[in-house]
Amino acid sequence: MYGFFLSFRDSVVKGYPELYSSNSGEGEQYQLSSEDGFGEKWGWYQSIYALAKGDVRRFDEVTALPIHQCLTFLMFEKEKNELEAKMIKKQYNK
Repeated sequence: MYGFFLSFRDSVVKGYPELYSSNSGEGEQYQLSSEDGFGEKWGWYQSIYALAKGDVRRFDEVTALPIHQCLTFLMFEKEKNELEAKMIKKQYNK
């Protein structure tokens, strides 16, 4: 029974590498990319928070969405934010 869920988790992690990082150690462990263990502490809560735009009243609505729809949106947001940060940094360094 747990094999199915682990297999699904692994396919999600491999399908959305921009959202996940691999930690070396005993076996492979995955966590959402973040600073200072924030992702490790909060796990999926931070993704739900982002999708709900910080509105706790929308958490149930977000968790009813298909997971691939949510993860694709989060990948888009992450890449967009990184690109915007690079552009700002480039303008600042002129």
